[in-house]
Amino acid sequence: MRNRALRLDRSELPGDTQDHWLDTVSEPEDHPTGVRTWVHSWFSVPAYYLRRIGSYVLTTPGRMITLTITLAVAIFAAGYSMSQSSATRQENLDKLLTVTEPTNFAAHDLYTQLSLADTVTATSLVRSGAQQDREARSYHSAIDAASLAASEVAAGIAEDDVVAAELITTIQRELPVYTGLVETARANSRQGNPVAVSYAATASALLRDEVLPAAEDLFEHTSTQVAEAQADVTRPQFVPLSGLFAAVFFLLLAQLWLWRKTRRRFNRGFLAATALMVIAILWVSVSNWATWQAGYRGFDQAARPWDLLTTARIEAQQSRTAETMALVRRQPLGAGTDPFEATTRQVRAALDASAAASPAPSTPGAGASADLIAEANEALDQWIRAHEKLTLALDSGDFAESERLTTDTTMRHGDTPTTATAFARLDRALTGLISESRAVMRSFIADGLAATTLIAAAVLLLSLGAVIAIVVGIRPRFQEYL
Repeated sequence: MRNRALRLDRSELPGDTQDHWLDTVSEPEDHPTGVRTWVHSWFSVPAYYLRRIGSYVLTTPGRMITLTITLAVAIFAAGYSMSQSSATRQENLDKLLTVTEPTNFAAHDLYTQLSLADTVTATSLVRSGAQQDREARSYHSAIDAASLAASEVAAGIAEDDVVAAELITTIQRELPVYTGLVETARANSRQGNPVAVSYAATASALLRDEVLPAAEDLFEHTSTQVAEAQADVTRPQFVPLSGLFAAVFFLLLAQLWLWRKTRRRFNRGFLAATALMVIAILWVSVSNWATWQAGYRGFDQAARPWDLLTTARIEAQQSRTAETMALVRRQPLGAGTDPFEATTRQVRAALDASAAASPAPSTPGAGASADLIAEANEALDQWIRAHEKLTLALDSGDFAESERLTTDTTMRHGDTPTTATAFARLDRALTGLISESRAVMRSFIADGLAATTLIAAAVLLLSLGAVIAIVVGIRPRFQEYL
């Protein structure tokens, strides 16, 4: 019996005696694995807290906190965006005033000084003695100024401006060749060798065919950069301004919601924030209008006349060189090869454009511009009459009279002006008008820069003040629910 009891199956034992599980070691259960399990284990706690936060947000205090945070972020983002945009605009205006425009003026100086050197060289071959020495000093002064201007342009252009770099390289490569030909012509002229005319003609051809076109392209290239930069910095800041307007709109909606929830019509904090943002919008809008107005007026009243006057002065210098070289070569000024008539039309058009863009007579400095324009027109009329006399003298072979008309700068009261005196007077007047146009253009750029002063810091401070005002304004309403 005992052996049989030992052989009993445990299923045969009564239920109340089945406590064998107390001595049984259970095997580990298999848990499910996979992506769903991993996601659940990692995100169950965050999801729990998100549900709690979501439940709290649905309450009125939660909505107030959410509203405050949303408004604070929106206002600060709008203010920061406008602050960064204004700071960038101010940097670009400063660069335009200190780098881009001076580089353009250096290119203009390079262009005009090279043309002046050619004019002086042609005139010096006609004169002799002390007058030739004076012309030599003028020539060397023009060449020195042109070399300095080329260095200034090279220092002012951007590193990736390949076009300007190639043009400057062309000018600096050909300029020593031109000066060498001129010195050879001068040496032969002092010795009385007729070959001096050939060297001078070759030098003038090199300057007109290679150097001056490169200088003209460089001037136009830098002028385009000035115009593009000026248009860019005077463009209204529509995108940042839209952020400020959106912030004010959200503030108004928030105040309407608070009014409906708290039955209080006004909230001082939100009103103060709205007032600060409106001040920022007005400040930026006035600055944008002043900058745009300065850029628009600067381009119309200064930049365009400045370009026309510069081109007219170059054309006048080249016409002066052409009539002088005609005397050197002892050849008549033919109607088909004489650029004088086209030049006078261009100079007249530039003077008319300058007169149209001149400030009102009541504006300070307007009288000086009007006087210079009147003087330039009078000098141009004198040059036309003197040129006609020079043409007749060359056609008739009267080279003594032709030389007097071309080189005589001594003019007494009642004397008929020569081409030399008329051109010198015209060149001085054009130089003065160009300087005034540049000064006006720089003054408009400076006005635009002044209009952006403190904008970046002011808008950022106003935005921070609006954020603080929102927090202060919502605090009493939030405490009512605690």
